Amino acid sequence: MDRIIRFFKRDDVDLYLTLALLIIIIYLMRGFATVVLLTTIFAYLGIKLSRWLNLRTHLPYWIAVIVVYVGVIALFIGALSYAAPTLVDQLKVIPDMLAKAITNHPVLNKNIDKWVNQAIHSSELIQNGKALLVTGIKGLSEVGAGFTHVLMAIFLSFIFAVSRGRMMVFGRQFLQSKFKKFFTNVYYLTHKFVMILGRIIETQLVICTINTILMTIGFMIIGMPSIMVLSIIVFILGLVPVAGVLISMIPLTLLGFASGGLIRVVWIIVLVILIHAFESYFLHPRLMADRTDLPVFVTFITLIIMESLLGAWGLIIGIPIVSFFLDILGVQNSEPRRVTSSKKATSR
Repeated sequence: MDRIIRFFKRDDVDLYLTLALLIIIIYLMRGFATVVLLTTIFAYLGIKLSRWLNLRTHLPYWIAVIVVYVGVIALFIGALSYAAPTLVDQLKVIPDMLAKAITNHPVLNKNIDKWVNQAIHSSELIQNGKALLVTGIKGLSEVGAGFTHVLMAIFLSFIFAVSRGRMMVFGRQFLQSKFKKFFTNVYYLTHKFVMILGRIIETQLVICTINTILMTIGFMIIGMPSIMVLSIIVFILGLVPVAGVLISMIPLTLLGFASGGLIRVVWIIVLVILIHAFESYFLHPRLMADRTDLPVFVTFITLIIMESLLGAWGLIIGIPIVSFFLDILGVQNSEPRRVTSSKKATSR
């Protein structure tokens, strides 16, 4: 019995039990995972930019936070408001192009009315149309929920960044409570994961920037119009892992068709495939490996497995999770372990 008690009093066992409890809590709160992760990411980037601005300009920290958030939001709104009208103007020519193609094609021009009547009276097509409509409505609801999550995360991260000093003082009170050993472990685990996640997010921004530059060069080579607008679209959608590439294909192929027909659409698809392959098979594993000290092969396998388990989020938090567990298990140590006292933990 004494041996069992001594075993559970060991610092490493106590740390692992805390980790297991946190995993259970996270699983039970998985419905809030998106908001929590987005808030963590936005707060990390916002605090880092605000501290950099504070050191460079000597502005008070809280003013620097406001400047950073207002500046970034204004930049995104300005980019979207600049790109949207140009995108609409480019897409206006598509109906005329389709009508002209139908008129000039003898087979299409002769049979279009018959095909339309058959489609209207086809029960199978009507059923498929209803299913497609329901799917579209669900998709729109998911997009709306995602937009709400983003707005909530921006608001919560702003509040946290502004009140960071007060939050730090409030958090240290837990390290002096009756359960200070438990909260010291919680602080150590969460701090380590957030730092690893932050480094990965910084790398994702670098990857997105490189992809945008390469895509812009490709647009110039194939002669696409409105290159600045296309670059803005690619960069903004590139921040969304995996799905961003698929979503960006819609405006890119439409603009390609409007400006150069099917030939340019083919060039757009080839360009996206090449850039995405370069990112997936070289850039992403290489840069992620450099940030986490993981071999490229392990990084690549991690991305595949985590994407299948967690979807798009797996590409963002998959490598931080693996790197975090390797660090906790002592396989790789990015920083020394200090969980023996609250004083040491707070000095971190």
